[in-house]
Amino acid sequence: MKRIRIAAVVFALALVATACQKDAATTPEPRAGYGGMGIATRRSTSGAPLLGPDTFSCKRATGHEQGYVRYGPGRMRRGGLEPEPLERNHISIDGHGANFHGIGRVVDGGTIEMEMDEAYFAPTVLKGPPGATITIELANEGVRQHNFSVPSQGIDLNCGVRASGEVEVVFPRSGELMFICKYTGTSGMRGALAVEG
Repeated sequence: MKRIRIAAVVFALALVATACQKDAATTPEPRAGYGGMGIATRRSTSGAPLLGPDTFSCKRATGHEQGYVRYGPGRMRRGGLEPEPLERNHISIDGHGANFHGIGRVVDGGTIEMEMDEAYFAPTVLKGPPGATITIELANEGVRQHNFSVPSQGIDLNCGVRASGEVEVVFPRSGELMFICKYTGTSGMRGALAVEG
């Protein structure tokens, strides 16, 4: 009886392995879009995607967003009260913890790409000349909505999943100026415009 059970389990595992290999060989791997969950885009009979476009635009925050009431990171994650722990290599910006993902150097009038992910900006610190005006090309590569805020400059931009957009920021005359994701800032999603020199 024990041998029959073992043989049945081995046979079932062989069937599953064969089915998985067949699917992998004949089905193209779904793209990582749609929240990074590997959901393939279904197409209508006209060929248009049913789940929407591949990317969206970042939009100015209105203050009426409900996206993080139930499921957001940080203090709202799964209904909890505590922020997510900081990464091991975090830094301190203006007395607040920030997950560190590199330094980007910019010149006045320049442009730099910035990745927004689950609890960090990359690069985290932008270094440039005093008073420089630069353009940041934001791209949300995470699975939840993120935000780019510089309150002293009136910047409050929401970037949903797969969203991208541009924002113009001005470096301070000295020291550093913090930017933050208002949704995941308590979990280390902060950065700084730091004056070089």
